[in-house]
Amino acid sequence: MIQKTKREILPRCGQILAVGTALFFMVLWSSSAAEFTIPRLEMDTRSRMNDGEMVVSSLMSADFALTGGYKYSFLLGFTLEAADLAKAFTNRNFAVAPPLPAGSGVSAPDYNALADRLNNQANLGFRIGKATARDIFGLPLNLSYFLGQDDDFCTGDEFADLFGSSPFGTDFRGFMYFPDGIGGVPRRQYNGIYGVRGTGFSLSLTKWANFVPILYLYQDFASTPYYLPPNTAVFGGGNLYSGDLRMLFNHNALGMEAFGGVSVSSTLDTSVRGGLMFHLSAGNGAEFFAQAGVPGWTVGQDFGIDNLFFLIEPRLHFNRLGVFLTFFYHPVEYIHISTWDERGRADINVKFQYGKATSGLTGGFEVGGNAKLAGMEDFVFNISPFVSYISGGLQWDAKIKIIPTNYEVPQEIIELFIGVRTAF
Repeated sequence: MIQKTKREILPRCGQILAVGTALFFMVLWSSSAAEFTIPRLEMDTRSRMNDGEMVVSSLMSADFALTGGYKYSFLLGFTLEAADLAKAFTNRNFAVAPPLPAGSGVSAPDYNALADRLNNQANLGFRIGKATARDIFGLPLNLSYFLGQDDDFCTGDEFADLFGSSPFGTDFRGFMYFPDGIGGVPRRQYNGIYGVRGTGFSLSLTKWANFVPILYLYQDFASTPYYLPPNTAVFGGGNLYSGDLRMLFNHNALGMEAFGGVSVSSTLDTSVRGGLMFHLSAGNGAEFFAQAGVPGWTVGQDFGIDNLFFLIEPRLHFNRLGVFLTFFYHPVEYIHISTWDERGRADINVKFQYGKATSGLTGGFEVGGNAKLAGMEDFVFNISPFVSYISGGLQWDAKIKIIPTNYEVPQEIIELFIGVRTAF
């Protein structure tokens, strides 16, 4: 029965995909004002020894954008992910054996092997579809209808597009710094304090040159999965309805963003959130960047420091030499998912960089550590020489991560990282 269902569904999915792709390119071809671009591209690879074997883990994500002039635009984004690329390529050459006869059960090794296979596939998945109408009714209002992974709050990334300012978000994020992701899931990464995920609308007021408020109303994608990793939980039950008000302000050397929001489930469980991002450039080589807030707190539960997302990053520039100090305290809950292994966990990182990021070649080293502050459990210390190079709109990154605290397993002391991402 299962095999018959697959034979029926897969061709149908292929037909739908083919028709959708054809329609997409027909629209692209027929619209003389349309432009097809790739506004964001990132590839990262990590190589390390694990249980005596060389393991290569890779992640890739990209956005494909179709824009139709000033008044209307459409964004279509897909993400290609592979937690362990070597396993993904190996597994695709072998079929999964039919299930055991009914009532015989499945052994734990067989189940774990199948789970490992499913968790290490290379998947091209839908990320975002977003249509925007600008200056609706002749008013300074932009209305967007979105489906999927929309805006992330308090990253600082949107200030360049909204206000024309230089990028000032922290580099302390992504696969290079969190290769295991959140709770051991590489595709789950910290990026700002909160992110909109779901189906809904956003309305932005563009009346002022240095201040933009945005309202989001949407149904979240939060739902209980089939299996949860240990010490992990998902907020609420049933459907989840959300709203957020976001405000961005930029003036000369000061950039600020604040937001507040609420989510209510069909069982009337309520979660609230809010946060603030602050960036100040003193003009004498000194900068200060901070993110602080609550990604989510369920009303009625105890509130404490574990609910906080807190990152501070003072930066100093001396001609071509830069020093960046980062302290990051992890929240237990992030985008509706609570991961109790993150409780009390914090990172501290000092980055010494020579060269300017916009001038081509930069290099230096980082000294960092990660631990649970209560009792300093699971302390990890690392030293990481790195080099970055910008050419043709792409930034190439390479880093050697040396982890002296892994001295008991000498072959696991060194990890290698290579990454490429768009840089504008």
